[in-house]
Amino acid sequence: MVSSLDRARRLPGRLRRGSWWAPVAASLGLLLTACAFPGTVRPTVKVGLVAPFEGRYRYVGYDVFYAVQLALLEVNQEGGVGGRGVELVAYDDGADRDMAVEQARKVSVDPEVVAAIGHFREETTAAAAATYAEKGVPLVAALPLNYRLERDGETIYLVGPPTARLADALLERVLRLAPEGDVVIVGDGGLLEQALLGVPGEGGGEGYLTIATDREGWDRDVLIREPAVLVCLLDPVAAAELVVMLREEGWAGYVVGGPRLSAGDFVAVAGEAAVGATFVTPWAFPADVDGGDQFAAAYRGVSRGAEPGPLALSAYVATWALLEALEQAIAEGRVTREGVSAALSAAEQSGKLDRPMAKEGPTRDEWKVYWYRIGSDGVPVLLAEH
Repeated sequence: MVSSLDRARRLPGRLRRGSWWAPVAASLGLLLTACAFPGTVRPTVKVGLVAPFEGRYRYVGYDVFYAVQLALLEVNQEGGVGGRGVELVAYDDGADRDMAVEQARKVSVDPEVVAAIGHFREETTAAAAATYAEKGVPLVAALPLNYRLERDGETIYLVGPPTARLADALLERVLRLAPEGDVVIVGDGGLLEQALLGVPGEGGGEGYLTIATDREGWDRDVLIREPAVLVCLLDPVAAAELVVMLREEGWAGYVVGGPRLSAGDFVAVAGEAAVGATFVTPWAFPADVDGGDQFAAAYRGVSRGAEPGPLALSAYVATWALLEALEQAIAEGRVTREGVSAALSAAEQSGKLDRPMAKEGPTRDEWKVYWYRIGSDGVPVLLAEH
């Protein structure tokens, strides 16, 4: 099986060839389990996917759902994992903390579900973490902002660079744009905001003005300050509404943010006000990855024409990381939650799980992250990778 490390660096060769997906795309109504020869019954194993499929953040769920489908179709067409087909069971958490906990419980009720992937938002992943730990269900968390979640036991496994790496990159850019420290940070108390404020160094994040958003008139406070740089760490819609107001009032400073600004909702709501905004993300868009055109074509085959969004690649890599752990567990005769968790833990300790862009444990400064600028057509353009 090709490792998730290789899949993160370059997409599978058969996708680049382009012909493999023609017959598959024609029969997609279902088929997350592979075909079996007549007279044979292939044993199966289930994995869960928890994400918001309805409501304000439904775009998140469908972006990642098709990427997970793509990975499972690949592995099942290859013959499954350890001779077993892999089935997917999807759960909607509505981007709501309480629903996330409830869906984590539902995942745990089905004994055939040996692991889950989710929830793709900080708040819901953190809310459900204790439930996964309590029930012993391993969760592979692939977020646009990956972080070291405090957890009870080894049940939450994170794919991607830690928050601190993104905070470092943000601070470096802000220092270049506003060396005099004329910076305002606006957020909702999220983990990237916390990490940014804790970054040490001359002119560091802790020295910038932070405006709380939990009181009336906070947006006018931002306008009154007229910062050279606005570090906007709000959810996409809230960020867009703030930027629109500031631009309409004549503010001409820089907008800088994290992975939340990669969401299509930011551009959809902000319109022309989004042009020029820059954001840092741990995952490149498919168009900027070797073999990305073929990946996008394969993704469209699964999604029936929908383009892969900013979370597609992270979900794809997370799924393959889980599949590799599942293969290891099957090889050891431990097709259980405990067995999969042990395999994920071993992958994490060896640096093959949460370091998909580097072969061996990189330092915080060695993680690769990507800077994008939103162009005049509303499309993010890759500026640099570090």
